[in-house]
Amino acid sequence: MKTITLYKLFIVFFISVIISGCQTAFITGASKAVLIDKEERSFNNYVEDTIILAQLKNLYFSNNEIIFFNVSVEVVEGRILLTGTVNQIDQRIEATKLAWGIVGVIEVINEIQINNDESILDYADDLIMKTKINAKLLLEQDVLNINYSVEVVNGIVYLIGIAQNQVELDIVITISKNTYGVQNVISYVRLKDNLT
Repeated sequence: MKTITLYKLFIVFFISVIISGCQTAFITGASKAVLIDKEERSFNNYVEDTIILAQLKNLYFSNNEIIFFNVSVEVVEGRILLTGTVNQIDQRIEATKLAWGIVGVIEVINEIQINNDESILDYADDLIMKTKINAKLLLEQDVLNINYSVEVVNGIVYLIGIAQNQVELDIVITISKNTYGVQNVISYVRLKDNLT
């Protein structure tokens, strides 16, 4: 029985790496160190956030597979941003409760939408918008894109991360707003100077 659980966890980890598009998982050690060095989070915070993310995805998988597959999770300095769509309000509430149950979580931002009519086309449109925004941020020399996470649900862009300053944040928001198909931009980004 234990072997089956470990096998499931391995599959979940492998799928989550592929789905998340986390290319940094495959970058060499030296390049990875450079990326982490550009992060505004300390190395300890980065590790703690990664542990919180893994624990929460594992909880979702164990308790409710609908939440696991439909809810995206971003973690920055113990702040969790939940996005995606579920069919029932109970699933939205359960996703929040499970997140609050993890040690080290200081805030849970629940932006999960209730949607019974989500289609593959809607998901594809959101994925295209997210990809375009991430590409524009990568090419924008005045933005340290490594410090931002972007999620798009039904044309609404959700941002979380740490901005160098208000000017950089304004650029990120403008890029997001000007991306074709975006209906609204909601920012949970904190300014570097305001971190406690």
